[in-house]
Amino acid sequence: MRSFIFAFLIVFVMNAQAQEMATLSGFVRDRANKETLPYANIYIPALKIGSATTIEGYFAIPSIPEGVHTVQVSLLGYQTSEFTIDTRRTKRLVQDVYLTDKAVQVTEVVIDAEKEEERRATQTGRIVMQAKDIVSLPTIGEADVFRALQLMPGVKATSEISSGFNVRGGSTDQNLILLDNTVVYNPSHLFGFFSTFNTDAVKDIDLMKGGFPAEYGGRLSSVLNVTNIDGDRVNTHGKASISLLSSRLTGEGPLGNGSWFLSGRRTYLDQVVSIARLDTGKDALPLYYFYDANLKINQDLSDDDKVSFVGYLGQDDLLWKLGENELSINMRWGNRTSALKWTHLFSQTLFSNITASYSRYLSTTDFNFGGVRFAQSNSIDDYSIRADVDFFAAQDHLVKLGVWWSQYRVTYSQTGDGEPYEFLERPAQISFYAQDEWRYDERWTFQFGLRTEYQDLSKHVTTGPRLNVRFNIDDLSSVKLASGMYYQFLMAVPAGSDNGFSPFDIWIPINERMNPSRAIDIVAGYENRYLEDVSLSLEAYYKTFREILYFRNEITYTKEVDQLFFVGDGEAFGTELFLQKKAGPWTGTLGYTLAWTYRTFDMLNGGEKFQPKFDRRHDLTMTVNFQADESWRFGAVFTYATGQAYTTGVARYEQNPFGAPIEFTLPGKLFNQRLSPYHRMDLSVTKRTTFFGLHGSWYFQIYNVYNRRNVWFKQFDNSKNPAEITDVTLLPILPTFGIDFSF
Repeated sequence: MRSFIFAFLIVFVMNAQAQEMATLSGFVRDRANKETLPYANIYIPALKIGSATTIEGYFAIPSIPEGVHTVQVSLLGYQTSEFTIDTRRTKRLVQDVYLTDKAVQVTEVVIDAEKEEERRATQTGRIVMQAKDIVSLPTIGEADVFRALQLMPGVKATSEISSGFNVRGGSTDQNLILLDNTVVYNPSHLFGFFSTFNTDAVKDIDLMKGGFPAEYGGRLSSVLNVTNIDGDRVNTHGKASISLLSSRLTGEGPLGNGSWFLSGRRTYLDQVVSIARLDTGKDALPLYYFYDANLKINQDLSDDDKVSFVGYLGQDDLLWKLGENELSINMRWGNRTSALKWTHLFSQTLFSNITASYSRYLSTTDFNFGGVRFAQSNSIDDYSIRADVDFFAAQDHLVKLGVWWSQYRVTYSQTGDGEPYEFLERPAQISFYAQDEWRYDERWTFQFGLRTEYQDLSKHVTTGPRLNVRFNIDDLSSVKLASGMYYQFLMAVPAGSDNGFSPFDIWIPINERMNPSRAIDIVAGYENRYLEDVSLSLEAYYKTFREILYFRNEITYTKEVDQLFFVGDGEAFGTELFLQKKAGPWTGTLGYTLAWTYRTFDMLNGGEKFQPKFDRRHDLTMTVNFQADESWRFGAVFTYATGQAYTTGVARYEQNPFGAPIEFTLPGKLFNQRLSPYHRMDLSVTKRTTFFGLHGSWYFQIYNVYNRRNVWFKQFDNSKNPAEITDVTLLPILPTFGIDFSF
C-alpha cells in the first residue's frame, strides 16, 4: 500500500513537470451520435509519434515540439480525419475529433495510419471486435458474442449448444468476464445456449488470450471486456428485431449534457407452448423463457468530469410439470449488475476512473418428485470499488496505476432427503497494480507491470509480474514476446464435466488450508501486413498451471472447501495461425490452432497425466462475407475440430442405495478416448429493405447446412448386458429467419 501511494505521488510530480511541454488531447467520437470511440489511432506522420484512444475514447500526445503539424485520426470502419495543430501559439491543445462512419477505402493514408497503430500495439493474443462484426456471422437464431469468439484461434467451444469457452488450456471459470468493468459470474441463458450479452447493446468486445497486462487479475486464462453502447447524444431513435426465438427492442437519445441507452430482449417459447396447451399432461413441454435488459446513462458535469451509470438485469425461468403430482421442476437463475463510474481529468496527461460496482448471480432449483421435494440455491454477491489512473508521461511512456477492492458474499443451501446443508463465506480481496509502457525507439516497445493481491480467508499475498515486448522488424512486420504470472482465489464447482456455464455452477473461495491457483505463460508471436488489406499473425505459447482444482463428484455434504477438490498441476502449449481480410467486398478470417492440454492429480487417475475434455489437437475455422452491393450480403462459416475426449466404461457394478438395485458404469482411465471429429457449415443471406416506411433488413440463415450429426457425448445403457453404448448427437440442419428495423 505504501509503495502504491509513493508511486501515485511520483506520477503527480511528473505530471506537473510535463505541463511545460506542448500536449494534444481530447476524445475521438462518432460524428453521427457523438459517442466515444475506443482504440482509434492518432498519429503525427512528420514526427512519427502517436497514441491510441482508451476504452473511454480519450487520447493524449505529450511533449510535442514547436511547429505546425498534421494529425491523422483513423479507425477501421470510419473515414480517416486530418487536422493541423500549431504548438507555437499554445502548449495546451484540446480537440475532440469526429469520425464519419463509412466503409473505409483502402488509401495510402488509411493504410499508413493502421500500420502505425499495429506497430505500437504491444498486447499479444488480443481480439477486438465490434457488434457489426458479430452480426455478419451466421448463427442459431441471433448473433451472440461468445459464439463469435469461439471462431477465433485459441478459443475453444465446449459444445455447439454451450456459450462456455476455453482459452489456451484453461477451464471456463478461469476467464475474467467484464461488462463495462463489472464482473459477470455466469453469463449464460438457456443452459449456456446463449450468452447474456445482447448484441444490440454491445459497442466493443476486447478479448486477451494471454500475457494480459497488470490492470487485470483474479483469473488464470483470459480477460473478456464487453463495453455497452453509451447512447446517441444527437438524436432519439430505436430499433427492433424479431426472430423465431426472441424479440429485441432498443432505444437511445440525448439526455441533459449526455445520453441514455436502453435495450431489452425476451424469448417466447413459453408463450407458444402455453397457447398450444402443450404444458399439461404426461407429455407436457416445459414453460421456459429468458429476458434481459441493459441501461446506460452518461452525463458531462464539466469538461473534466463525466459520470455514467450502467445497469444489467437478466433472468431465466423454467417451469415443468408432468402429470398430476408426478414431477415438477421450477428453476430460476440470473445476473444483476450495476456500476457508477466517475471519470476525471486532472490534466491533459492525467486521466482517472473511479468505479463502484455491484454484481449478483442467483440460482434456485425446486424439484418435486411424487411428493418428495429437493431444493437448492446458490448465489454470489460482489461489491467492488476500483480506481485507475492513466498518466501520459511522455511520448515514450504511458504509466498506469490502480487499486481494486472487492467484498464477496457466497452462499449455497440444499434441502431434501437428510439434514439441510448450508454454506456461507464472506471473503474480501484487494489488488494493486502498476504498469509502464515504454516506447524505447521506433523498433522496440516494452510494457512492464506488477500486480499484488491479498485475500483475507486464505491470508495469502501474491505478486504477479507481467511483461510484453514488441520489436518492429520493418514497417510491415513485427515480433512480440509476453509473459506473466496470474493467481485465482475464486473457482467454480461445475455441474457435470465442465460443459460450460450452467445454473448449477457454484463459485467458491479458497480457505486458509488452500493455496491460490496460479499460472505462468510465455507467448511469442509474429505478425505482418505485406498484403494491403490482409493481416497475418502467428503465435506460440507455453503455459503451466499449479494448485489447480478438480471437483470431487462423490462428495456432497461438507462445509470444508478444501475437501471438495483434488489439487494438481497442468500444462498447455500450442500454435495459432490467424489470417484476416478487413476491407473490400470480400472479407473474412482463417484461424487454425494446434494445441495440447494436460492435467495431473496425485489422487486422480492413478496419478497419471491425462488430457481433459477441452483438449483439442486441431481446430480450424473459416468465415467469409461477401457484400454484393448496398443491399445484399452473404456469409458462410466452416468449423472443423478434433473430437473431444471422453472416459470409457470398463465394467458394470450394482448398488442398492434405496433398497432397489441400480446398475452403474465403472469408468476407465480419464478421457482415454475421443469422439469422432467435429465439423459444420453455416450459411446466411441478409437483405436491406424497407418495412412500412421503416428502414431495416431481413435475414435467412441455415445452421449445419449439410446436416452433420456431430456427437455430443456417449450414453451407456446399463439395463442391457453387455451395456449398450449410443451416440447422443447435437443439432441437425436448422433454418432460421428474422427481421430487424429502425425507427
